[in-house]
Amino acid sequence: MLINVVSLIVSIMALAVSGLLALRQLRSAQSANILAMILSGFSESRDPAYAEAIEYVLYRLRDDYPQPMSYLAFAEPHKAHVRRVALFFDDLGKLVAHGVVDEKLIIGAYGRSLLRAWTVLAPFVYLERSEHQRTPMRYFEDLAHRVDRTSPDTVYANLRLGQLPPPSAGATGGA
Repeated sequence: MLINVVSLIVSIMALAVSGLLALRQLRSAQSANILAMILSGFSESRDPAYAEAIEYVLYRLRDDYPQPMSYLAFAEPHKAHVRRVALFFDDLGKLVAHGVVDEKLIIGAYGRSLLRAWTVLAPFVYLERSEHQRTPMRYFEDLAHRVDRTSPDTVYANLRLGQLPPPSAGATGGA
């Protein structure tokens, strides 16, 4: 009888250790997937076509479309620029809203340009929603709201990011 009890205890311990190892492996795989998604997003924002799109949205879109209209009615390549920027931020918003990525990472990395892009695009997006009774860019809007609530400067301060400004003119540095 003692052998049966010892066997049962050893089996339960082996099951518990096996479960803990499986959980650890699952978390490791999830972390690797999240890292891949984040790096993919960072890569997208460094692509020359993305740079062209964000510059268009931030600095020229209002000149080309001074009166709000559905962004789907924009001429190409304007529509493509808007979609590239808005869908990129919308996808980041999905990752944040569903707790896959910490919002502080996204706010710190993209906050200012994200909020400026939403400010420019919001009238066009809201008109699209009104005209077609759908809710495009909902995650982008939520992410912009989060940035408006927590500025990148707040994120930097909470992380205690250091600064190293350039030396003043005429100063000599020693190394």
